[in-house]
Amino acid sequence: MTPQFTGALTQKIPYLILTGYWGGGEQDMICLENDKQWAYLKHFNVKWFYATSKYPVGYGVNYYEEPECMNYKGNIDGSTSFRVGNAVDIGQNSWIPEKHVIIK
Repeated sequence: MTPQFTGALTQKIPYLILTGYWGGGEQDMICLENDKQWAYLKHFNVKWFYATSKYPVGYGVNYYEEPECMNYKGNIDGSTSFRVGNAVDIGQNSWIPEKHVIIK
């Protein structure tokens, strides 16, 4: 990935980061709201977030094949792990090494 300069950010406003490129160290980049606005992560203070269920352990939550939540796929009740060996499922049967994430 060779970045191409297309302009400068002049206002300090919040951005929603949906995509990242993890090239390692100084090469990590984040996408700022559309696929043509990329910036080096080292220039930002990022507040990462994570999602947890608002229901008690054992209470099932349905999950679906698509964001519209129409085609039921299964139920998560806290008894199923999304970790296999040293890998973590980040969605859509996509896996990353556990050493690269902090699980809270």
